[in-house]
Amino acid sequence: MKKEKNSKTRFVAARKNSDGTLSEFKDNHGKTYDYEQALEAVEQGLIENAQPFTGRDGARHIRGVNDGSKSSNLKNLKDF
Repeated sequence: MKKEKNSKTRFVAARKNSDGTLSEFKDNHGKTYDYEQALEAVEQGLIENAQPFTGRDGARHIRGVNDGSKSSNLKNLKDF
């Protein structure tokens, strides 16, 4: 069976730590991920609207897909 083009999961909500950094994500199916689980899913290509990158600190991080839209910034996702 062929998967549809838009069958990938998307992050639709995020939770932030007290310092404003993203700590958890919720996808469009209601599944929640801690940061490490989310990073693993993103690195596996399972999340449509996020991508992994290596920060200046040398650690792997998650960011939204850069398409010029403010809605793509993961910090702009609704809170949960």
